[in-house]
This record gives sequence, C-alpha cells and structure tokens, in this order.
Amino acid sequence: MIDFSELPFQSDDLEELKELDINFVFQPIFDTKNLEIIAVEALMRPKGMTPLELIDEYQKKKKLHVIEIATCFGSTMEYKKRGYNYDICINSFPSEYLNEGQMGLYFEHFPEMEGKIIVEMVEYTELSRRKWKVKKEEISGHDMRLALDDYSTGNNNIYAVEYFNPQYVKFDRSMITDIHMDKDKQDRIDELVEEFKEKGIKMIAEGVETEEEFNYIRDNTGIEYVQGYYLARPN
Repeated sequence: MIDFSELPFQSDDLEELKELDINFVFQPIFDTKNLEIIAVEALMRPKGMTPLELIDEYQKKKKLHVIEIATCFGSTMEYKKRGYNYDICINSFPSEYLNEGQMGLYFEHFPEMEGKIIVEMVEYTELSRRKWKVKKEEISGHDMRLALDDYSTGNNNIYAVEYFNPQYVKFDRSMITDIHMDKDKQDRIDELVEEFKEKGIKMIAEGVETEEEFNYIRDNTGIEYVQGYYLARPN
C-alpha cells in the first residue's frame, strides 16, 4: 500500500491521505500496428472495496479532492518504484484539481514527470466549470496532455469532446466488445474515427479482450492505440 508519509505535505493534507489504504496497478496501452507500449494507465486498488465504492464514499463526504491528490501522487510513487519510463495516464475528476501549492509540490518532488503525464478525465462525476478552468491552466502550464475516458458512457460524449478539447479519446469497452461481428458498432466507430481524425484527436480502444476484436480494430479502423485483457491485464 502507498505510504504517503514520505511526502512533504502540510499536516492537514497528510492526515487525510494517511486514512486511505490504497495501491495502484498499471495496464499498458499499445500502438495498434507495432504493439509497442506507448503509455501505462494507473488504476487505483483500495483495500476492501472497489474504486467506485471508495469514490462514492468520499463524494458523499465532500472529500473527492483527497482522492484526486492521492491518485496523482500515489500512482506516481508506485510508477517510480517500478522503474517505468513510459507516459502515464492518471485518472482525474472534472470536479477537482490540485491547488497551486500541491501542483508545485508534485513537480518539485517528481521533476522527471514533466511531459509524461496524460490527465485522464473520468466520466462518473459532475463537471465543475470553475475548477475545470483551473485544471486546464495547470495542464497547459506543465506540458501535460488530456484524455477523455470511457467515451459513450456517463458524461463523456461528443459534447464533452467539444468542451474539453482532449488530445486523446478512449472508446469505452461497450463500443468495442464483439465489434468484429456487429455492423452497428463498426459503422459508429467509422464515423467517430473520421470525425476525431479531422480534429487531430488520437484514439484508444479500451476493453479489447479477444483476438477477433483486436484484429478487426487493427485491420479495419484508424484507431491508433489499444488497451485490454487480450494484450495485457492490469498488474
């Protein structure tokens, strides 16, 4: 489990973080054509509950900011412990951000992460336009990139693409499962690939779990990257 006590936080932040019993695993994201790893996604693993259960608990307590801080710092601590050098996708809430002091502390403690972070905007919390404005400035000011997670679920739809203007869109598993034999899914993906390419957005197919799904995506779509159990499970 992550030991946040080794970080130079102010006492209030540190006490809240120390209440969390979490760790992180990582799932690679591959180039569709040559299967080179281009990034890893950090996935939170709380003890004794699911990530969504922990998020729901902290949302009810109006403490989502604690999860935001823990995810950013904790995933990077585990990433460094493993000796990774890939880009890293870090899940983030559209309703939360690191304040100026916390962001400064992050890059003071992890200066080598400049240019490696992809902020992955999750779909299951509401948007705060005020907080997004701050987050957007942080992303552009620290050479970070933005990805929209689980496209087609929750709040992550074409309107979110227009609003957030991400560099990456991740197609949800629901759009990918059995795509090799589902004409409706094939047509929908074709439409989105064309639209996103016009916008200069790179695409990631999530939830690729079979050889047939992977082969179809590789041979019949312009999706640049793939992620899923067929290629690698979270570890």
